[in-house]
Amino acid sequence: MFTGIYEHTIDKKGRTSMPARFRAELGGEAYLSVGIDKNLVIYSTAHFKAMADEISKLSLADPTARIYRRRMFNKAEFIEIDANGRFLIPPYLREELSPEAFEKVVFAGSNDYIEIWTSEGWKKAEAEAFHDAAMTVNFAKLMNAPVER
Repeated sequence: MFTGIYEHTIDKKGRTSMPARFRAELGGEAYLSVGIDKNLVIYSTAHFKAMADEISKLSLADPTARIYRRRMFNKAEFIEIDANGRFLIPPYLREELSPEAFEKVVFAGSNDYIEIWTSEGWKKAEAEAFHDAAMTVNFAKLMNAPVER
C-alpha cells in the first residue's frame, strides 16, 4: 500500500528519485502513465498487468473502450528504478505533467498507485481533498454507498 506525501526534484534530463518508502513495494520496476487529474501515475507492474487484463476484456467494437485503451496504454512507460532509487520521466510524460520547466514534484501515495504532481498542481489537489467542505460531504455520501464486489 502506498501512503504519504514526498517532495523530490527533477533534473534537466528528467530524472527523479522514487521515495524510499515506495521502492520496496515496486521491486525496482513499475509503469508510469498519464493520470486523469493533470498528473502522472505510477503503478506496480503487477497492478498494471491486472488492469491491462481487465481492459483487454472490453470490446474492440466499442469506441469508448478503444479510446480508454489509448488513454491507458499509449502513453504508459515501463520504468526501471536504479539502485539509488532514480528513474527517468520521458519527455512526453513531462510535457503531460507541465509544459513549462519545473524542478520540484510531489509524490502522493494513493493506496494501490502513486500520483506525481507539480507543486502547484498538488496545492490544488490537496485543497480539494482536505479543505473543501462540499467534497467532504461527497466523501461521506461515497462511503455510505453500497460496495460493489
